[in-house]
Amino acid sequence: MKAQNLKSACIKTLSKSELFDQREFNGVTALKNILGNENKVFETTFILRGSNVSWDASVTWYDARESHGTRSEFRLYYESNPVTELAVPGDNIVIGFDKKNKLTCILFKTNDEEHQGLIEQWTPLY
Repeated sequence: MKAQNLKSACIKTLSKSELFDQREFNGVTALKNILGNENKVFETTFILRGSNVSWDASVTWYDARESHGTRSEFRLYYESNPVTELAVPGDNIVIGFDKKNKLTCILFKTNDEEHQGLIEQWTPLY
């Protein structure tokens, strides 16, 4: 997969709740390995692969269980934008850092030749 020269990235198939209900991705191990274990705001570029549609926005990486003594549950919250508005359940999303350390989210539509099929959990690409 050609993920825009990202130096570290992971991939997942988008679900209905990630797109329409929550607008956030649960931060399991693969995402935590990339984004870390601290609450942060990242300037992010969203890209629709194979098009000129892109959008710069802030995303928030936070522990939804921060007040819980023994449990953490990180999530990556994003606001709706021109790229995510084109996403539907079944599309793939790749999240990682580019060579300039900017967080990048690349949407791969199901009809894209690089679409990887169903990937239910965040999976490292490299």
